[in-house]
Amino acid sequence: MSNDQQPARQLAKRAQMARYVVSVDGQPKSSFDTREPAEAEAKRILDKFPVVTVKVQDSEADSAKTLGATSAPEEPQD
Repeated sequence: MSNDQQPARQLAKRAQMARYVVSVDGQPKSSFDTREPAEAEAKRILDKFPVVTVKVQDSEADSAKTLGATSAPEEPQD
């Protein structure tokens, strides 16, 4: 493993330590012990990057909440 890959692996490992994991387009970015700050972080990311898909995963309840660009926007009808 190269030195360039090591920080990404460490971030992914660190993100898995807490119950709530925030991932952007399938890549884990941060983790939180409670849901509220995890959802606040997800909303902050979406405010800055509205075209990404952000997911808040609850590792204990084995559930996830997806926010953001999950589907293409509807085109206006004439």
